Amino acid sequence: MQPLLNVNSLSVNFKTTQGLFTAVNDVSFHINKGECLGIAGESGSGKTQTFFSITGILSDNGNVTGKAYFNNIDLLKLNEKEISKIRGKQIGFIFQDPMTSLTPHMKIGNQLIEVAMIHENISKTNALIKAKDVLDIVKLPRINNLLNKYPHELSGGMKQRVMIGIALMCDPLFIIADEPTTALDVTTQKEILKIFNDLKKFKNITMALISHDIAVISQVSESIIIMNEGKIVEKGNCQKVLNSPNHEYTKHLLSCIPEWMK
Repeated sequence: MQPLLNVNSLSVNFKTTQGLFTAVNDVSFHINKGECLGIAGESGSGKTQTFFSITGILSDNGNVTGKAYFNNIDLLKLNEKEISKIRGKQIGFIFQDPMTSLTPHMKIGNQLIEVAMIHENISKTNALIKAKDVLDIVKLPRINNLLNKYPHELSGGMKQRVMIGIALMCDPLFIIADEPTTALDVTTQKEILKIFNDLKKFKNITMALISHDIAVISQVSESIIIMNEGKIVEKGNCQKVLNSPNHEYTKHLLSCIPEWMK
């Protein structure tokens, strides 16, 4: 199976007032087309910075080295203009907190339409048709009514579905989902994870699912990497790693899962 993303010897460093801080330390992994890679670890383990770095959204004091081949193009060699054409179009993001990721003063419809008009250069009419299609994919009800609402009028689960819809507006090959279920109740989590599985199955979308919650990752991911203090401490087939972990840190993460979730 051919990898869509192949990352080699990736390191991310930040200049701070206390000196150089290494957030990601020499990590290598790949994600096959049509599959999901789960990235697990506690806060500060380097999960999110790994994917921010390869898509060019590091903070100004950050520096990245290594290689990150996406569709055989090394993302780390692209300038901002070049990578911005890939980010948002071929690579979609679902950010951690839908409560703050949506623009509060813009109607939902306009936020969806804007993405397609910018990245695909299509008319507002065609963008609106596409917006309705993606909201149907993420199973949101009363779409015409929803398009005219503001983010504060929606529940957390509905906002997260809208975020998924925005990520889908340009038919991406790859979606990065950063803690997409953290603020959601268990029932809504289950519905969101079903959408992710459907996207893989019916749209052949490749995914990276970043989470501190191994129980969430296990429901979507074929492969998994476990990160701690900027390093990958264990990786492999998701079920094999979770059923027979080798590293003490992986065992520690698994011990934190409540019995009723196993």
